[in-house]
Amino acid sequence: MPSSTGPPPPHNTTDRRAWRSVSPAERLDVAHRLIVLHPRFRDAVQLLQRCHQSQTQAGEPACGAILGASGVGKTSVVEHYLKLHPPVETDTATRQPVLKVTLQPDARPKGIAADILLALGDPAWSSGTVQTLTSRATKLLQRCGVELIVLDEFHHLFDMDRAKVMTKAAQWLKVLIVNTRIPVVVCGMPEAEHVLRAEHTERRFKDRITLRCFNWRTPQGRQEFCGMLKKLDQTLPLAELSNLSDVEIAGRCYLACRGIPDYLMTLIRGAFADALQRGSERIEMADFARVFERKLSQQRVLGEQSNPFIGDLDRPALDRVQPADETRRPGVGLTPRAARSRKHPVTANDFLGV
Repeated sequence: MPSSTGPPPPHNTTDRRAWRSVSPAERLDVAHRLIVLHPRFRDAVQLLQRCHQSQTQAGEPACGAILGASGVGKTSVVEHYLKLHPPVETDTATRQPVLKVTLQPDARPKGIAADILLALGDPAWSSGTVQTLTSRATKLLQRCGVELIVLDEFHHLFDMDRAKVMTKAAQWLKVLIVNTRIPVVVCGMPEAEHVLRAEHTERRFKDRITLRCFNWRTPQGRQEFCGMLKKLDQTLPLAELSNLSDVEIAGRCYLACRGIPDYLMTLIRGAFADALQRGSERIEMADFARVFERKLSQQRVLGEQSNPFIGDLDRPALDRVQPADETRRPGVGLTPRAARSRKHPVTANDFLGV
C-alpha cells in the first residue's frame, strides 16, 4: 500500500473532523504539497539513493537513469529527493549535496557546463570557452560539496530531427564523471534511451527505471490506481471522505487522466479546491466535472473525449482505453520537424485503442 507525505490532521491525528478548524489557505497548502509514494515512486527514489551513496564508496560512482513520458512523475521524484537533501549554508559557500541541472535543447558540451554553473549560482555562468566553463564547473562542484548530480531533460542530448546522439556531449559527460567522481542520474523522455545506448554512456548508466502511467486494463493496474485514490482520499485535508476509490468514481477519474499521475493530481487538487470554495467537506462529481472542463479538456493527450463526470459512466470506453504512454508517438511535440512528420492526425480512436 502506498504512503504519503504531508502533515496529519491538526490536534487529533485520528479524527478527520479536526480539519474543520483549519483555514482554507492552510488546507490548500497541505493539498499542494501532498505526495503519494506509490511503489514506482519509491523505486525511483531508491535509485537516486543508491547512486548518491556510491559517492562515498570505492570504485566508479554508480550512475542511473529515470525515464518516462511527460507527466509520469519524474520531476516529483527529484523534487522529493531534493527536499530530503536541502542546501546548507556554510561560512565559505552554499553546500548542495544534490544538484539538479536542467539541460537546454540541442545540448552541447559548452551548454551543459553553463547549465551546471547556472544551477550552482555562478553569476557568469555563460561567459567563457568550453574549457574555461568546464574548469569552473568542476571546481565549483567540489567547492559546493555536490554529492549527486541530477540532469533533467536528458533527451535533449538526442536530436529527434536527425535521429542522432550528441556524441561530443556524451563524451564530455563521461569525462566529467571520471574527473569529479560525482555520480550522475539522468531524467528524461523515453527518447533518452538512444543516448544511454551510445558508446560513451551505455556502460556507465547501468541502474535504470522507467516510470509508467497507471493502467486500468489489468487487475493489478486497477488495484494500484484505486489504491492511490484511496490513499489520496485518506490524506486530503477534508473532514469527510469522498469515496474516491469507489470503482465508478475511480473509472471516471481514469478516463479523465488516462493514467497520467500529473493529470490525476491536477484533477484531485482542483476538485478539492472547488469543494472548499463551496464550503463542503467532501468532493462531489460536479467538482470533478468543473475541473475537467477548466484544466484538462483541452489537453492533446485526451483527444476529443467528452467530460467523463457528466452523465453515465462510459464503460465500453473505460474497458478499451490505453495508458497515455502506450499510445504516445516518439518525438511528437519535441521539435517542429518531428511533429510535422506524423503520418496522420491524432484522433480519439488512437487513444481509446480502437
